[in-house]
Amino acid sequence: MIPLSDHPPRHSASYDAQGNIILPPGEPKPETQVHKVADPLESRVSRHQEHIAADPLPAPKQMEKPVVEPQKNSPILKTILQCIRAETASHTEELFSEGMQQYRWSAESFRSSGLNAVQGLRGGAATLWSFLTQPVWIVRPRREPKQYSRMTLFFLDTVRFGGTFAALFVALFITLNYQSFWQIFSAKVDPLREIKTEATTTDGIDSAMREKLLKSPMLTTAGSDDGNLLSYLPPVGPPENRLIIPKLHLNVPIIDPSFEALLKEDWAKVESDIQVALQEGVVHYPGTAKPGQAGNFFVTGHSSYYPWAVGKYKTVFARLSELNGGDEYWVYYNGDKHRYTVLDKKEVKPSNVDVLDQPTGKRLGTLMTCTPVGTTLRRLIITSEEVDPETGTALAVGAQPVREKPKYKMEMLPI
Repeated sequence: MIPLSDHPPRHSASYDAQGNIILPPGEPKPETQVHKVADPLESRVSRHQEHIAADPLPAPKQMEKPVVEPQKNSPILKTILQCIRAETASHTEELFSEGMQQYRWSAESFRSSGLNAVQGLRGGAATLWSFLTQPVWIVRPRREPKQYSRMTLFFLDTVRFGGTFAALFVALFITLNYQSFWQIFSAKVDPLREIKTEATTTDGIDSAMREKLLKSPMLTTAGSDDGNLLSYLPPVGPPENRLIIPKLHLNVPIIDPSFEALLKEDWAKVESDIQVALQEGVVHYPGTAKPGQAGNFFVTGHSSYYPWAVGKYKTVFARLSELNGGDEYWVYYNGDKHRYTVLDKKEVKPSNVDVLDQPTGKRLGTLMTCTPVGTTLRRLIITSEEVDPETGTALAVGAQPVREKPKYKMEMLPI
C-alpha cells in the first residue's frame, strides 16, 4: 500500500475522563489554561482563541480598516431590516385593527343607546298620548252624560284651579290696598273733583286754617283759582315742616328722624326710625341735604300699607306716579318756602342706593315711594331741582331767592 503523503498522519485532539482537551504529540501547547468545555459552542470559542494566540493580529497602528466591516448592502442586513419592518407593520396593523374594532363597537353601542332612548321616548309619548286621549264619560245630575278626553279634563281643571287662585289673590290684594286704589280710581273717574287725602281729612289744623283763610274778609282773591291751600300760604311758612304738591292736592308734614342711629352706622335702627316716622307723615331721609343747601333733599313716603297699621299717612304717595316733568311742588322747611320743579321720573331696584348721592354743585330734591302700588318690588324716583319761588329759574349753590312780595295784607287776625 502506497501512502498518500510523505508526512506522517496527524492525530486529532481527544478528551480525557475529566473533559479536558488532549493535544496530539508535536502540537504546541497554549499558554493559557484550557477551560472545561460545557458544549460544542464553547469548544469552538476555545479553538478560535488558540488560533489567535498562534497567529496574532498586527498592531493597531498598522490597521487602516477593521478586520470585519459591515456591508450596507449585505443581504443578511436587508433580510433583517425587512423582517423588522414586516414585524412592525404587522404589529401596527394589529393595533389599528383593534382600535377600529373598539371604535366600531363604541359607535354601535352609542347608536344603539340613542335608538333605544328615542324608541323609549316615542313609546312613552305614545303611551302618554293614548292616556290623555282616552275618552271619559262625565255623568252630571239632571243632564245627559258627556264625553271628554282626559287631556281636556286636565286642561279644564287647571284653568278652574288657576282662575280660582288668581281671583282669590286679586281680591285679597285689593282688600289690603283698597285705600290706595280708591284714591287712584277716584282721580281717574272724576279728575275735576278735589280729592281729599289723609292730610285734609284727618289733619284738623290744616282744615281749620284753610277755612279761616277762605273766610277772611281781608284776604284778596289772588291765586284763589287753584282751589288748594298753596295759593293762600304766605312766604313765611308754618312752624312745622310741610310738603305741598298742588297737582296731587297733598299737604303733609315732613318728619326728621333722629341722627343718632346714623352716626353709629346702625342701619337696622335707621330703618326702624324711618318706619316709625312714616306714621306721622313723609320722612326727610337722615343724612341728606336740607332745602336750600347743596346736595339732594331726599323725601320718602308710603304708597300703600297694611290697613290695620298705625298711622294716618299709609297712602300719602299712592298717586306720586302722576307727576311728570315740569310739575311743581313746594316745601316749607324751618319757616322758609322752597320751590321744586320735576326733572325726571324713573323706577329703580331697592338695592340701588345711588339715588341717595349728594352732589356738591346742585340743589336737587327727590321724592321716593314703592311701586307698583301695594308691593315693594321697585322704587319710584321723582327727581327735581330747586328753583326761585318767583322767577322759576334754577338756583345755584349759595344763591338767595328773590324776596316774594306779599299778595295780601291782613288787618286783623282771623277769628
